[in-house]
Amino acid sequence: MEQPLSKLALDYWYQVLIVAGLAVFLLTGAGLLKEFPTLPTAMISLGTFLFGVGEWINHPLQTSLRAGSAYFPAAVVRGHPRNGRVIGYVFDIAGVAAITLGIYRLVCQ
Repeated sequence: MEQPLSKLALDYWYQVLIVAGLAVFLLTGAGLLKEFPTLPTAMISLGTFLFGVGEWINHPLQTSLRAGSAYFPAAVVRGHPRNGRVIGYVFDIAGVAAITLGIYRLVCQ
């Protein structure tokens, strides 16, 4: 039987933030991270998840056709350069706010 997570490709840093933030958030919600304060840990991990989603939105797959020249042939170029969108920035701001509030709650307890 094949594992469902075996095909999970974490090719970019923002995808790692999404998975790590969600994993810590779920572990905190399940009560398995008793060594850490619940509310600040949940807020920081949720903020990490939201920031990762915002950056995923801001780095869409872009494909372009590069014209050939005497030295280089024509090519199709694919990549994930930053192309900011309003909804991506909203997720980024919400994530940074949640991380900041979580750290504030952690320090001021």
